[in-house]
Amino acid sequence: RVMYNYDSKYYVTASMRVDGSSKFPKGEKYAIFPSASVSWRLTGEDFMKDQDVFDDIKIRAGWGKVGNQNIPTGAYLNLIGAADYVFNGDRLVGTSISQVGNQNLKWETVEDYNVGVDMTLLGNRLAFTADYFQKKSKDMLIEKNNLLVLGYPMWDGRMWTNIGSMKATGWELSANWRDTFKEGRYEIGVNLSRIKNIAKKFSDGAPLYGGGFFNDFITKNEEGKEISRFYGYIADGIFQNWSEVYAHSDDNGNIMHRDAQPGDIRYKDINGDGVIDEKDKTYIGNAFPKVTMGFNVNVAYKGFDLVSNFYGSFGNDIYNSGKSDLYSGASGTNVYKDAYDKAWRGEGTTNKYPRLSVNDANLNYRTVSSFFVENGSFLRCKLLQLGYTFPKEWTKSCELRLSVSAQNLFTITNYSGMDPERAALGGVLEAGIDNFGYPNPRTFLFGVNINF
Repeated sequence: RVMYNYDSKYYVTASMRVDGSSKFPKGEKYAIFPSASVSWRLTGEDFMKDQDVFDDIKIRAGWGKVGNQNIPTGAYLNLIGAADYVFNGDRLVGTSISQVGNQNLKWETVEDYNVGVDMTLLGNRLAFTADYFQKKSKDMLIEKNNLLVLGYPMWDGRMWTNIGSMKATGWELSANWRDTFKEGRYEIGVNLSRIKNIAKKFSDGAPLYGGGFFNDFITKNEEGKEISRFYGYIADGIFQNWSEVYAHSDDNGNIMHRDAQPGDIRYKDINGDGVIDEKDKTYIGNAFPKVTMGFNVNVAYKGFDLVSNFYGSFGNDIYNSGKSDLYSGASGTNVYKDAYDKAWRGEGTTNKYPRLSVNDANLNYRTVSSFFVENGSFLRCKLLQLGYTFPKEWTKSCELRLSVSAQNLFTITNYSGMDPERAALGGVLEAGIDNFGYPNPRTFLFGVNINF
């Protein structure tokens, strides 16, 4: 790495690194990742010396490449594993191919461009930072689903491969104010960010699907469009009576939902051909938020101190796949305690939740549809801590501080699942799917710090 500073006004940094990983086959184990950045401190110039508003202003730009090797060890190897089969009533144990390796695997490269400005003003009480960035991912590493007709021996034919490229564009703003008052001080900070991910090119040009849901997929990713969007049918209310079931038919009177009855979901015939099929699928949700926010307030007065951190995500959708088990009642599985109250129980009771059914003939809870898509926006108190440091004249030879804190104290959201923050996570091409993951716990802590 090389760093250069001229007169505390002009800065240049350049670096070059070579990374190696045994996760890749011979000939692809090593890759080179360079980076460079420049910055200019405007407040060091003569034309800024007579002003008294800005304490410091720095304009910067950077470029660099980093590598991603986040794949299982041995993903390029063909593996054999134990297998058994019942033949003539006897269980025979043997071996079979358990993994088809990819000898063409190589490093995923993320190229990052960034421009930004840092400034402090009003006696260093106000700090402001703004960034605009663009990330281009090349040779993305994804465990891709392959067609079974190609002869892959695994049940789903998944194989790690470099599938193509993606571009992420976004911005981030942050502001921080700090000041003092009589016998105390306080600090308030907020940061906002937004990112948009576009699939640029896939290796074979075909859409990539993700998020398995029974015999279908939840997300569809196409070249030139945003990634990880939910793709399925539009749930157009609930059939309230037999007349509505019969009315949902084609020009010849053929019912579109052959197995439907009152209390089942009515799916929208988008193309108007009188048949509910794959042609009626459309994009029904976006997993990525329009904006994320962080907010913190810190206050200290005499011996007391208060720390609070908040985090929010706004404008994103969540696919609540947990509904398929916890509201359906199919196969006698356990359900939420309000499942019966929310379910359709007769004409006019609800136009949102379908009837409880053991066999679910209309596949209300097994069809990828907007019924499972919910607003995933939330605001969460990540940390709230109150502490008190005793005066030294009380404690004599030691310093004593008591504190009580709460993590994930409360969450403001309309999402009906367990945890909107945990549900918003996921892989690049299948984000925002709530597979009933364990929620972030609410934690209360009491602390005693003694320094001698």
